[in-house]
Amino acid sequence: MLHFKRIALKNWRNFGNAHIDLSDRMFFVGANASGKSNLLDVFRFLKDVAVNGLQKAVSARGGIKKLRNLNARKPSYIEIYVCLEEQKEDGIDIWEYTLQFNAAAGAKERRDINISLEDIKKNKETLLIRRYNDENEDYLSKQFTHLEQPAINIRFRILYDAFKNISYVNIIPQLVRESEAFIPSNAFEDFYGRNLLESISETPMKVRNARLKNITRVLKMAVPQFSDLEYIQDEKGHPHLQIRYEHFRPKGALQWEDQFSDGTLRLLGIIWAILDGEGLLLLEEPELYLHTEIIKQLPMFIANAQQLKNGKKRQVFISSHSYDILNTDTISVEEIAVLEQGKEDTLIMSASAVASITDKIEAGFTPADAVIPHVAPRGICDGQLSIFDFA
Repeated sequence: MLHFKRIALKNWRNFGNAHIDLSDRMFFVGANASGKSNLLDVFRFLKDVAVNGLQKAVSARGGIKKLRNLNARKPSYIEIYVCLEEQKEDGIDIWEYTLQFNAAAGAKERRDINISLEDIKKNKETLLIRRYNDENEDYLSKQFTHLEQPAINIRFRILYDAFKNISYVNIIPQLVRESEAFIPSNAFEDFYGRNLLESISETPMKVRNARLKNITRVLKMAVPQFSDLEYIQDEKGHPHLQIRYEHFRPKGALQWEDQFSDGTLRLLGIIWAILDGEGLLLLEEPELYLHTEIIKQLPMFIANAQQLKNGKKRQVFISSHSYDILNTDTISVEEIAVLEQGKEDTLIMSASAVASITDKIEAGFTPADAVIPHVAPRGICDGQLSIFDFA
């Protein structure tokens, strides 16, 4: 089981040249449009490369022009570097993967991507290195990473598995409600929106019931009049979630997911996603639709849910600009990455390296009081937004 320990980016969207060390739980915090989603998308991109191949991964994001930093100069290639750690009984293995790629030379109508560099190391020993000008590479072979090819990635299959098992979660309640449209998951990315019900349906019954029992415990505290939650199938065999609410009627009232509130659906989906799998989990703004008091407890809930039955810990990265999610003393500054927009690109810094933040933490402030004002847009902080501006 690999954990991401460091990432470095060149010319990737907002990030001209950025890097950050990573822990088992990370909060990526920044203002709107600072690049939080683009940072999470790096990990999704690595998954896409492993599962679908480099060409499709780039194409799915609108081509290299939409991926390359607008201020990129020579060299103009995009570079992604990740360092991962494997905890073993007899020690630790360090894995490193570097991928450089650029648009292929040639006719303008071509959309091919060429690999400039693919470098894989284990404990500093080079297992693979490919460069654009290698004599044994032809035009076609430069378009495919060795990572995505099962026939030749045996020596570093563990990297392939680590990337493949990355999960991204950004629950869209409206898609969960489209149970009547029930479209198989191979038509959409597995972000537990449209395919949440299918994911629950395909889980073995014993595991499914155990997870729903855990979710029920949380929902009883978070949802008024909530009684119990169960999985059912309709007459067409389509899966549904059914909640019973207690009220004046002896048997209460039943609702399916198309009647759940946005907050209930999102909380339910997030909990299911955390319990489902062991690979890196990416949570995009989990605070959306949720009550303040629930948001405050999310960091501790995530920390508890990270503990796996095999004694290991699941890695979770969270993007947010919520005051409430950081308004706790259960988050350390080493777990917070601050995204700041510069003149040409976005910088990523550990909150532990920002003096104004650490000074406040040492003075007894919560991470929310120390970090959120630091990443807030300067114009807002200066009171420049006024109703009179719209007159």
